[in-house]
Amino acid sequence: MKGANLDRCDNSMAQHGFTLVEMMVALFIFSLLSLAGIALLRGAVNSNEVTDKKLSDMAQMQRLVSLMEADLSQAVPRPYRNERGERMAAFASETGNRERGFLSFTRGGHSNINNKPRSNMQRVSYRLSEGQLQRFQYEMTDGGLISEPALLLEGISGLTIGFRDKRGQWISHWRTERISDLPRAVELRFDQNGRAYRHVFLVGTGYL
Repeated sequence: MKGANLDRCDNSMAQHGFTLVEMMVALFIFSLLSLAGIALLRGAVNSNEVTDKKLSDMAQMQRLVSLMEADLSQAVPRPYRNERGERMAAFASETGNRERGFLSFTRGGHSNINNKPRSNMQRVSYRLSEGQLQRFQYEMTDGGLISEPALLLEGISGLTIGFRDKRGQWISHWRTERISDLPRAVELRFDQNGRAYRHVFLVGTGYL
């Protein structure tokens, strides 16, 4: 009889399963693990977003540097005529003039894959408008229509420019003795979203 009673007790305990306290502890542990998993997943997503943003910023900066390097390295000492027929300097810089841009010059090596009746030279202008660094190009070397701006960078502030003249001196404002003069090099400084940048570019035949 005593053995039968023990068997019935064991069967009764087996049929009861987990207690309420045990279930609550198990659910609490499961919720902690779920929260930890969500936190890890959110951290990984945020890390990927930050990495993608930095890679995108680096790609845009590299695009700017490559484009300005290509333009300035092929700058030519050719004055141009504006819409009124007036002769203008081959190289100009006016940081406070949105119309003319902080860099305006004519470059060579302009491809003509469609065989249009135009020169292989192209006049370009870099401008800063409301924190956006933009590049413009003209349809014709003299006068002509200007293109829609190509946005290169955003969040730009504190833009300053330096020029290395033919005597090898660095100057903060470009002043020409002849309208065909070019600087030997251009130094560009600016801040983008709180980070400072400095780039130096050699200028076409001006340094040869």
